[in-house]
Amino acid sequence: MESTVKVKKVKSPFELKMQFFGLPLALLIFAIIYTMPTPEGLSYAGKMALGVFVTALTLWVTESIPNYAVSLLVIVALPLTGAWTEKQAMGVLGYEVIWLTFAAFIIASGMEKSGLAKRMALYLISKFGKSVNSILILLIIINFLIAFVVPSTTARAAMMFPIVLLVVEAFEVNINDPKNNFGKLLALHGIQANNLSTAAIVTATSSQILAISFIKDLTGHEVSWMEWFLASAPITILTLVSMFFIGKLLFKLPKSDSKTLDLGKIKDEYKKLGKMTINEKKALLIFTVTLVLWAMDSLQLKLFGFQLSLVMVALLSSALFFLPYVGILKWKEAKISWNLLIFACGAYAGGVALDETGLASWGLDIVFNKIGIENMSFVVLFAVIMFIASFSHILFTSKTVRTIILIPTIIGIANATGYNPVALALPAAFCIADTITLPPHSKVNLIYYGTGYFTVLEQMLYGILVLLAKWAILVIASVTWFKIIGIA
Repeated sequence: MESTVKVKKVKSPFELKMQFFGLPLALLIFAIIYTMPTPEGLSYAGKMALGVFVTALTLWVTESIPNYAVSLLVIVALPLTGAWTEKQAMGVLGYEVIWLTFAAFIIASGMEKSGLAKRMALYLISKFGKSVNSILILLIIINFLIAFVVPSTTARAAMMFPIVLLVVEAFEVNINDPKNNFGKLLALHGIQANNLSTAAIVTATSSQILAISFIKDLTGHEVSWMEWFLASAPITILTLVSMFFIGKLLFKLPKSDSKTLDLGKIKDEYKKLGKMTINEKKALLIFTVTLVLWAMDSLQLKLFGFQLSLVMVALLSSALFFLPYVGILKWKEAKISWNLLIFACGAYAGGVALDETGLASWGLDIVFNKIGIENMSFVVLFAVIMFIASFSHILFTSKTVRTIILIPTIIGIANATGYNPVALALPAAFCIADTITLPPHSKVNLIYYGTGYFTVLEQMLYGILVLLAKWAILVIASVTWFKIIGIA
């Protein structure tokens, strides 16, 4: 079965117009920011970081210039404009996200070559894939379930990424075919189901653990695993349901794809695989070791006397795939997307510069000072804070940085207004992983962006609509569910 994932995509007339006008628009935006006076309270470096990031974002959205070329220009522009130093800009190549993305492609290559990922995908589809809808729902459920045992959004993306690619291959999706919306939905669901499911389990990412630590230290209220789950799981499930239907409305599938599928070919392909080969068993062993180490997290220290980080485990797994007798890959067989790695470098450099130059904190302070919180009712204040908590990831590329700034600030606002700080800070913590709108905002996004099945604009539109749905669900919960369980 031959994959068509790498076929060049044909742009629509609207995309061609955006591509034509994108470069002059980006240059105009940069010129305006460059020539305007530095706003009070913001450093010159912060202003230029904003100019570089917004200019790059415009080019990424319009695709006037290849994304990897834009990222290389970002690396040059940051020190050239005084936003960042040359050492800082070039040092992004050593960031964890770059190495993790690199390792993820090697792991995916090993799984693909072994045939194990193909076997798993064909089995799941032949067993449960009665329709496109059931396949999409199945992958959403799997993302939700593995959030219980794997404490990292990126680790879960590395696990699911090869499966998504093989599901796409199994259906022989053509990137220029209208049916490509299935591949588009699979990739975008991979991002959204991963990140959104994180909110249900406090241990699914370290930033959420940091958030409840702030809540305990600043309010005296200790949030247990079960209290978090009881409050957040219904919100997460309703959001995932909303995500499914919003995706179906945005990216319509042909009628034939929404009904029962003919799985005869899929079942035949699965039967042809026969018994597991030696390569499949090797890949299964390596992948199992990887999953166990990821899931163990701090337990490694107790059992082994040392602890391998998420990135180190991924690199160890990559090395095992290359080892003679143990592994199954040669270097030339590793399908590493170098253009994606360069894109990630520029995206992270631009995003981190926003944090380190103080631009993000400056913008947040302005927002809170201008909205007049002292005159707001609880529901209105709750709605405003949840909106900011969710969409602040557009400025803050780091979940940890957002947590450090947002949670203490929200607790301070609650204390100043006389409202229960837990009623505002805990639901805001449920928004920490809402990083689904643009590729640079999450390692998960960058991994799935490499499929080529969706544009930056498509991800942004889908992400914004889903986060607005989650925001509405949270606001409704503030006067219903959260009151019932005693946190409002």
